[in-house]
Amino acid sequence: MTITGIFDSVAVEGGCPYLQTDDKTRYEVIYPGGWQLDRGATTLRNPDGKVVATGGETITVRGQLAIDVASICQIGPIFGATEVVTIAR
Repeated sequence: MTITGIFDSVAVEGGCPYLQTDDKTRYEVIYPGGWQLDRGATTLRNPDGKVVATGGETITVRGQLAIDVASICQIGPIFGATEVVTIAR
């Protein structure tokens, strides 16, 4: 499954980042190993530690819904990304 959405965050529990798709669904994304979210600053770092996305940018990820995972954010479905495909700055 592939989803594309606007990277943003809500100020709950220290920040809850999500991707919001065109149909307004908010997906909380678990990024692949090595990728890091800064929840307070709404930034995404690649495995090299470089900031590759900030709030308002469009990200496309591949993976599947993570139906066996819970979150304190409770902002929408949880998506387990296996790959970050593109980031549009």
